[in-house]
Amino acid sequence: MTTTLTDAWARVRAALDAHAPSTARTVRTSATMDDISEAQSVMGQTFPDAVRDQLLLFDGVEPNPVTGVLLPPLYIPVGLHRMQMLWQRKRAASVTPASGEDAVDIAGEPCREFHPLLVPIGDDTTGDLLVVDNRPGELRGSVLTWSKADGFFGAPTWRSVTEMWADVASALETGSAQGAEYEDDPHMTRNGCAAVFTADGILEWEF
Repeated sequence: MTTTLTDAWARVRAALDAHAPSTARTVRTSATMDDISEAQSVMGQTFPDAVRDQLLLFDGVEPNPVTGVLLPPLYIPVGLHRMQMLWQRKRAASVTPASGEDAVDIAGEPCREFHPLLVPIGDDTTGDLLVVDNRPGELRGSVLTWSKADGFFGAPTWRSVTEMWADVASALETGSAQGAEYEDDPHMTRNGCAAVFTADGILEWEF
């Protein structure tokens, strides 16, 4: 059965409302197509469909490092304004990568410098990011972990934004109250995290 982004996000919202209402309240309303078009113009690219569709579902969450960590292990989903700011900041700090047939221009391939076709979607507030790879190739649209120290090396964390949110939804649906024993084995996300809900209604990730 194919999961859509809308279905995956609905599962996430239902689990947050039930078990982590403080985190649920950090989720912002949707962006507009005009906002998205302006961001694409600033960043010089057309976003993958799933990035656009996510922004039309919600425009990130409030940048609170306690209540807003919705993406494992420590990432806050960013809205359009912060997406552009992070992209501009990373580009300003990067050496322009070589052009031509360098592997850095292929989706999923390693790149030490921040490529202009990486789209920030998650921020840990220390300089590390989750990004969607918008470079051309079979892995276009995959979600990568970007390190401020090392760039990107290895394999994508998730093959798509939809896969990422379906993974998060499964973890939330099998999560446990803080300090309680799991009734069943929790779902571990692709990056090895299990969901925990505090008494204050906050989502945390155990890793």
